[in-house]
Amino acid sequence: MKRASILLLLSALGCLRENPSPTPQVQPEHVAAPSAQAAPTLAAHAEPAAPAAATIFGQPITVADSTALAAIVQHPSQFSGQTVRTEGVVTAVCQARGCWMQIGDGDQRVHVRMHGHSFFIPRNASGRRARVQATVEGGNPNGHCEQEAAEATGQQAAARLELDATGVELL
Repeated sequence: MKRASILLLLSALGCLRENPSPTPQVQPEHVAAPSAQAAPTLAAHAEPAAPAAATIFGQPITVADSTALAAIVQHPSQFSGQTVRTEGVVTAVCQARGCWMQIGDGDQRVHVRMHGHSFFIPRNASGRRARVQATVEGGNPNGHCEQEAAEATGQQAAARLELDATGVELL
């Protein structure tokens, strides 16, 4: 009787343990691992990955039609005072605050300032593609900005054309 009581007590204590040891799970032998040959077939039919979302600075871009940067540079008077949407690669950025950038498309580059310092872009945005909504302005961009951009890129100053951006998307 004592033995039965001790066994019963030990069994009960064994059930109360907080961290029982995990029991290994055995895979049935008849389940085959996927073959290496099947993987490419599955990948070939997979959906392509969605492009990464653009990062938006300032206001959302609402102008539907895009205007080539080269067209704006070649005919600035035709676009003067108009709000346009254009794209280019960021070639220089204000390293103090990110309050201006230059974008280029081939040999064409323009100076883009962030409207009234109401937003800023990352100072490391050079090399990224940018979509810009801005008002086209002629004139002479700030001399300090031109000098900093020329030093950063090792290139001559951008066209004597400025875009006053209300929205920028870094793609």
